[in-house]
Amino acid sequence: QAHGLVPLMRALAESYNMATVRLGLDVGLEPIAATLTRLGLEQQPTLYPSMLLGALALTPIEVAQIYNTLANGGFRVPLRTVRSVIAEDGELKQRYAIEITQAADAGAVYAINRALVQVMERGTGRSVNRLLPQELVVAGKTGTSDDLRDSWFAGFTNDHLIVTWVGADDNRPTGLTGSAGAGRVWAELLKSLEAASYE
Repeated sequence: QAHGLVPLMRALAESYNMATVRLGLDVGLEPIAATLTRLGLEQQPTLYPSMLLGALALTPIEVAQIYNTLANGGFRVPLRTVRSVIAEDGELKQRYAIEITQAADAGAVYAINRALVQVMERGTGRSVNRLLPQELVVAGKTGTSDDLRDSWFAGFTNDHLIVTWVGADDNRPTGLTGSAGAGRVWAELLKSLEAASYE
């Protein structure tokens, strides 16, 4: 659906796909792919215009790596499942160093993160935001594939970053949008983490 001339912030917040594609084609697929790689995408994406709408075959952990860089203000910190190995007696056996590299301009990342907050406050994530404590500031983005096959939600607060995906292994439609499916799972998980951090 065409919405005419719209501010970039509104296009992202309300998932106006035509505006996103037009901007992406103006910027160019190669620079966008390079930015995704700097933010943490391991493999070079195939340069199709559909990538501008998120049509990339990514796992939740790959999406989490990209969002982790955004949450860290443009500094890329590779995600690790094991930070250290400690013996039963408490002796440190192995520690894995944290590698931090600046992947993107802090000002640009700030602008993106503000737009992701707008997604939650007045865009496609508002129904998810209503499930959360009112004082919590959240940056997030919904994702819905064609025919409602995949429901995605990725977002972060100052303390937590979560990526959720709802879909079927055989790729049949779930009937859920990003906010109605993965977004609800995301909100419940975030609420439980927030409650646990105050105990």
